[in-house]
Amino acid sequence: MHANNDNSSSPCVNESTRQVGAIDLGSKNFKFVFGQKVNGVITTELIRKERFELGKEVTENNGLVREEKIAQVKQSLSLFVHYCRERGATDVLAITASAIRNARNYQRIRDVADEVGVNVELADGAREGKIGYFAATGGAPNKLVTEVGSKSMQVTWERDGDILSRSVSVGYEQAYESFIEHESRLREAEKRFDKFLDGNFREIPQHTDQYFALAANTATSFAAGELDSELERTLDKNRLDRAMARLRTLPASQFGELKASLPKAEKILPGLIFIQYIMERSGHSVMCVSPNELPVGLVVEYFLDPGLASV
Repeated sequence: MHANNDNSSSPCVNESTRQVGAIDLGSKNFKFVFGQKVNGVITTELIRKERFELGKEVTENNGLVREEKIAQVKQSLSLFVHYCRERGATDVLAITASAIRNARNYQRIRDVADEVGVNVELADGAREGKIGYFAATGGAPNKLVTEVGSKSMQVTWERDGDILSRSVSVGYEQAYESFIEHESRLREAEKRFDKFLDGNFREIPQHTDQYFALAANTATSFAAGELDSELERTLDKNRLDRAMARLRTLPASQFGELKASLPKAEKILPGLIFIQYIMERSGHSVMCVSPNELPVGLVVEYFLDPGLASV
């Protein structure tokens, strides 16, 4: 069963309808999704994104999220709960990123969320990978899914009914700083980053049906030479290889200029290297860009698991 995007503003009202709200409390943004299951079909809507920069907050405040920021988080969660209740949802689920997991006062945030009716799950990387798999595939078997976030990266796949995951607490920000920012040529950056990836993601399957990538629009649109709004939802390896080959030919001066002038270079360059690495190791010639946000996976899991919802 697959999750589909739905832009309708109101649910179908009948006795076969179930609704749920879901939130990704990310290191940079919170993403709010409303989901429903109508006559056996799961649909989701991205309601909004809200920038909180909790990763930066924790880093700059000695591991703490300030009370002023917590008050903002509470208000935002409360508004979404109210929205979900008005649309008929009885549950509002949430999954956190490393920023909240690593905050010294994370329990304070959980308590605030609980006060307004949000069930926050402090998930580790493997759990985030599983939810990402549901988000990208709708629960379909034999797929490969990746995500490179600001603070972590995951590779997840399904095998014989089990969803397996590899995760590291290094996202595109640290990857850029550690492997790319100070290198004079792309090829040297690739060698260093690939060595790191070999140590963490070498054992990935080579016989999955499709390869999906979450949050890959920016890197993919750069490789394809298109704007995000014009982005095709696939990237073939030949096109990626050509884009990488052009970057490798840049002399040190031009590569330095690219890093300094390219918007979101810290996200694009690690993303390109990571996608190419996974395609080469998994044997896929095409990568599909998933338009879904992480909380879509919470919605899908909620409706597919009879222990979580009445279906």
